[in-house]
Amino acid sequence: MREGFIGGTAGEADYWASLDDLELYEKTFAQRIAWKWDAVIGELELRKWSPSASRVVDAGCGSGVAGRKFLEQWRELVSEVVLLDRSPLARSYAAKALLAHQVDVRDGGSALSKELVADATVLVSHVVTELSPGQLSEWVESVSGARSLIWVEAATHDASRRLVEFVREPLLKAGWSAVAPCTHSSRCPMRTAENERHWCHHFARVPSFVHQDPAWKELSSAVGVDLRVLPYSFLVMEKSSPEAVSRSAEDAAAGAGAESSPIGARGLCRVIGAPREFKGYLKVLRCDEAGVEEVVLQKRDVPAAFKDLSRGEGVPVYRFREESGKVLDAKRFSEAGDA
Repeated sequence: MREGFIGGTAGEADYWASLDDLELYEKTFAQRIAWKWDAVIGELELRKWSPSASRVVDAGCGSGVAGRKFLEQWRELVSEVVLLDRSPLARSYAAKALLAHQVDVRDGGSALSKELVADATVLVSHVVTELSPGQLSEWVESVSGARSLIWVEAATHDASRRLVEFVREPLLKAGWSAVAPCTHSSRCPMRTAENERHWCHHFARVPSFVHQDPAWKELSSAVGVDLRVLPYSFLVMEKSSPEAVSRSAEDAAAGAGAESSPIGARGLCRVIGAPREFKGYLKVLRCDEAGVEEVVLQKRDVPAAFKDLSRGEGVPVYRFREESGKVLDAKRFSEAGDA
């Protein structure tokens, strides 16, 4: 099954052959996906974001880990969870796993549609490489009928760039706004030719018990999973209100730039991937509305940011004050009163 995911052939047929498959997946790879969802939801909590829709559609639900993680955070806001997957076996397994959350669960079948997701929050997890560009465009067209979207993927160059090219950019054109990981709702600067080698990815925390657990060590050895790191890509977007869309159109007509973006106007940037550490300084790739650029953080200039970034602590969204590619001051967005 994992070879199908890596090789890009998982989309050719239903790979859930038995209940045993789902149970083994739930104990292994689904847990790693759950830790990614923990990281994404933790960031949304820090940003003080919460879903505005009471219906949730878990699209491509698999064993249902995305829906469960969502309910752990926002159960009181949810009236119904709709499960969608090409596999009836997966939908059944996910529905049983949701029983503990005491929420109404509906079988949504296998076809994603605007009617199914209307005014809902849509969750999508690790399906982008199973869809052709045409199928992905069809999914996004259907998702455009929803109210908000949380999409988590593997951190490969291909998966991340597909998420931007086929999901983020079309939804922006349809009047949606980017919530995270972006600090703005303008065109993604990763799409320029000079940034082709880069991709938007981040790192989730692996629970400490994993490193002492014999079963996890056996899995790591058997399938080559590096338990030390857990990279992921993700995208959170929400449909803008008609008033916001109108203002955005007016701003565009007036030639407004960064100031037209409520987040971008704050001068925030996001550090992409892992920093490169040298003696006394870091080189980090920062991304904001103006572009993508590698900058230097010296420990003596910004000791707190140096410590957090070198350890992978917290959400790497900052307001940098730079001069000639060197960061002279760095405030995490929560510290700067922007959370």
